[in-house]
Amino acid sequence: MQKITQQEMILSSLQEAKKLEKGLISKIKTSKGAVVDSSIRALLERVEIMSKNHNKDIEKAEKELNIPSVVKKNVSQDSLDILQDILKNLVNLQAFYNETVVNIPNPYVRQLFTQMRDDVMRFISLLQIEIEALESRPSIPNNKVLKRPGMS
Repeated sequence: MQKITQQEMILSSLQEAKKLEKGLISKIKTSKGAVVDSSIRALLERVEIMSKNHNKDIEKAEKELNIPSVVKKNVSQDSLDILQDILKNLVNLQAFYNETVVNIPNPYVRQLFTQMRDDVMRFISLLQIEIEALESRPSIPNNKVLKRPGMS
């Protein structure tokens, strides 16, 4: 069974954090124009600055750790990473639809979101099956040889 290394887990987590932070920045930029209250606008600007600083910190960590050069790159692992990222997004989407269905009084919208949630659940199951299949395949040996650090 192919396992994800610590470096791969760290790289994936840093990439996901960067994506979420950029999404937050984008949301704030599109929302600031609709806010009239100056104190709320100032709060949004502070959150935006925080998020931009987080992105800088993430980029700094990626450079310092130099993880991409250490992470093994083979087709099945790349596919596995992609499927796992999409699976996370689908699980978040399913949670959103579950929460929203409970709070929406309109029967049409509730039925629409229920159907969407069910669709998402089907794809979650399909992705989980595919991930399981990829994890159980033998991995391709990494052809890159890493030098051992010098002993003093």
